[in-house]
Amino acid sequence: MADHTYPTPRYTPVRRAIEAPLYAQIERDFEISIATNRLRPGDLIPGEVELANKYGVSRVTVRQALKELVAAGLLYRVQGKGTFVMQPPIERAEPNITSFFYEMIESGRKPRADVSTEVRKATEEERLVLHLEPDEQVIVIKRLRYVDDEPLVYQVNTIREALCPELAFEDLSRQSFQYTLEIKYNLRLIELEESLTCMMPDDEMAQILNIPLSVPVLVATRMLYGVGGKIIGMAKAHFRSDRYVYKVVRNTPLPQPQQSEAIKV
Repeated sequence: MADHTYPTPRYTPVRRAIEAPLYAQIERDFEISIATNRLRPGDLIPGEVELANKYGVSRVTVRQALKELVAAGLLYRVQGKGTFVMQPPIERAEPNITSFFYEMIESGRKPRADVSTEVRKATEEERLVLHLEPDEQVIVIKRLRYVDDEPLVYQVNTIREALCPELAFEDLSRQSFQYTLEIKYNLRLIELEESLTCMMPDDEMAQILNIPLSVPVLVATRMLYGVGGKIIGMAKAHFRSDRYVYKVVRNTPLPQPQQSEAIKV
């Protein structure tokens, strides 16, 4: 984060001759400054009076522009401190089976997690979903995952203990769960089946993720499969929708030429 001194972007005075509302022109100016790194994540922006003077508008107009920018997730307010530039949302491209931990490392961010682990007898639902024997046990790993010291996702993994009994003793606060399975226990994730829903958080989840009750959460439920379709476990994750973007890239295959077309010169 920046050291909270005023940055020096170009505050372009509004143009009253064009039809765009004055507050919308201010919004656009901020969007350009953020996109071109004149304003960086964590930068403190000037107060309403100074901005009104720079743009040649009233404080009411500035206040409206800032309200829209906060609603759009580009700025955020801290009571008693001011208005700051928001960190860009975490974006992950699916459907590749990749390690969240190493994706964040490669993007220059700092991931960590608060972890709790327990070994217990599987519930009836877990036994049915994971195809377990009646007395089989599971390892349940609960992680509150942070990126740059900001809580992003609360994740619960339920794994068959018989496949990796020592996993319960691993320190997963600063290492990859997927890497640990593959390297230490030879459990390579070959396939995952995922479903996504959006829901409003209850009081407990809002407190865990440090979000207002008005911010929805993206709930991802996964089945984890290894070589030969072996069921390794399942996972359920609650992502903050204000800080996380789930990106799906689909490609349309090009039509193959007909045989008669292929031999034409």
